[in-house]
Amino acid sequence: MNRMLELRNHLRTSAELALQGVDLTQLQRQCRAGTLVRVRHGIYLRAEAWHNLDRWDRYRVLVLAVNLSAQRPPLFSHETAALIHSIPILGVPRLVHTQQEGRRSDRSRKDIRRHFTDDYTPGKVRLDGLRATSLNYTLLALATEATFPSAVVALDDSLRRNRTDPAQLRTAAQSLRTAAANNRFGMVLDFGDPASESPGESASRAHMALFGIQPPELQKTFRDARGFIAQTDFYWRERGLIGEFDGFIKYQKPEYMGGRSASQVVVDEKIREDRLRALGFTVVRWVWEDVNKPQRLLSLLVSKGLIAGSPLRWKR
Repeated sequence: MNRMLELRNHLRTSAELALQGVDLTQLQRQCRAGTLVRVRHGIYLRAEAWHNLDRWDRYRVLVLAVNLSAQRPPLFSHETAALIHSIPILGVPRLVHTQQEGRRSDRSRKDIRRHFTDDYTPGKVRLDGLRATSLNYTLLALATEATFPSAVVALDDSLRRNRTDPAQLRTAAQSLRTAAANNRFGMVLDFGDPASESPGESASRAHMALFGIQPPELQKTFRDARGFIAQTDFYWRERGLIGEFDGFIKYQKPEYMGGRSASQVVVDEKIREDRLRALGFTVVRWVWEDVNKPQRLLSLLVSKGLIAGSPLRWKR
């Protein structure tokens, strides 16, 4: 079952609870007692279920609560629409993003960011009972209004999974009416690469470009006398440098572990690196904490001999 639909089954509106005999006084009592969580006005979730949710699921619950409590079904957009489309984004959003339709009558609230744009008229889809901007227009909105790394993460994933086509995106972009929006979109689209195999790799690449680090080769295959060693995330041929983003998924998810224990995966990674170093390469690794603090990533790469040159000129 889709995660949004699964979470919707746990939410209760005040009207649904009233049908079960729970009146307003009882609702308030249960919230004070900590057995019920008020997600949004008129939308509730059992405290036990709420405390078992991670940050992403709590955001999904907030999106569902906004939808349930709206007088008219909102059109979700930007980062929120990306989540509905199962497209990765960087960081859990603080606000629920919606696209204003028609007259600019609605205002943003403390948990809702309403977007008004004259740049384009978005396509619309309905997924799991939620209205959202179409995938291409969601990517367009991210490319023109989000950060460069966030837009690249979303686009790379869509390209890798063949969910969008650059030609279709360029067609959608014909509705952009400002030079600034066109420039931002063009930079993201030109930079997008389906060879980036994870959000961490995409975000790393984007930060490298913003710092002016020379572009690496992606998914380079290495062999020695024993045969295949690895297909690496990043390779700088001139420096003999191999870069690896470690998102730790390979130590947790069965599909990456191939029946091995976590400790065996660690041993195999050590052997893999030793074989690469035996060929004369330098190997540098980094994790999400380095990507989330880009100056740390820059310092790490510069310490291995890479040079920060002309940065990508990105203006939001």
